[in-house]
Amino acid sequence: MRELLFLLLLALAWFGAVNLALSALTAAVGPLLARAALRLRPSRASAALLALKLVPGAVALLFIFALFLPAQWRFEPENANESAGYTLVALGLLGALTLALAARRAARDYLATRRLERGWLARARSTPAMAAGGLPIYCLPDEIPIVSMAGLRKARVFVSRSVVKALTHDELDASLAHERAHHQARDNFKRLLVACSPDLLGLWPGGREIERRWREAVEFAADARAASGSEGRGLVLASALLKVARMTHSPGLLAAGSLFYDGAPIWERISRLLAPEVGEEPAPRLGRAWSVSLCGMTIVAAAVAAEGVWLGVHLATEGLVRLLP
Repeated sequence: MRELLFLLLLALAWFGAVNLALSALTAAVGPLLARAALRLRPSRASAALLALKLVPGAVALLFIFALFLPAQWRFEPENANESAGYTLVALGLLGALTLALAARRAARDYLATRRLERGWLARARSTPAMAAGGLPIYCLPDEIPIVSMAGLRKARVFVSRSVVKALTHDELDASLAHERAHHQARDNFKRLLVACSPDLLGLWPGGREIERRWREAVEFAADARAASGSEGRGLVLASALLKVARMTHSPGLLAAGSLFYDGAPIWERISRLLAPEVGEEPAPRLGRAWSVSLCGMTIVAAAVAAEGVWLGVHLATEGLVRLLP
């Protein structure tokens, strides 16, 4: 039991140390990369910013499960009598706290959104005639302006009566197309991933900016898909967005769902919609094939070099246990 507890402490300490280092590095260079990413097409910009946000936590977890634990299993002698100093304990607590806060954020956002969705369903009526793209649409008898997609496995779009009255048929259709674009891009699932990402980016302004920029890019991408490269449709969507924004006093009702207007910079969204090119192109199959091939080659190379890497990680662990106070 003592050996298992010490192994857990070491794993958490490595997780905390790797996460802290990568979070600090990402927060330092992230804003520059985020501004560069926003010059890409919106869908590619959102993908790049999402990867930037998830890198510290994902790499730290990968380090633990792909390098540290196999190294301990392969090279750690049985009944090794080792003890942890204050630094290792502090790093272990940092790793444990990071994971606990990530789980808390994910649970809080999911439960809050689920509670709001159930409240909407309790007083909503389905309008199958408005359904499109496989998404059921519900009309709410609310005066609060709501155009929102909620749900992960079973997504639904909710539209309040005030919005239906305020928008023309074309504007309402464009607004629903915006929500369908979120559904097609699995943006609600990505929001949950961001919420449960176990990183320390929030400690730095640059880290918080990455997430803010990503949320903006997600809206830009949904706008572009809904506009479908048409200037006329972009103008209609911009008009709908402006009307809903004027009616909205407190955006951001959903933590893990999409809102047609969530407080993102409205004038930048409108200017993008009115730009000559507002469409989105799917990623070329050749590019996808190359990405999959590159990933496969990386995994193979890592497997070939695994023994040496594991030995290096084990030696580093032994050195840290002995040297750190």
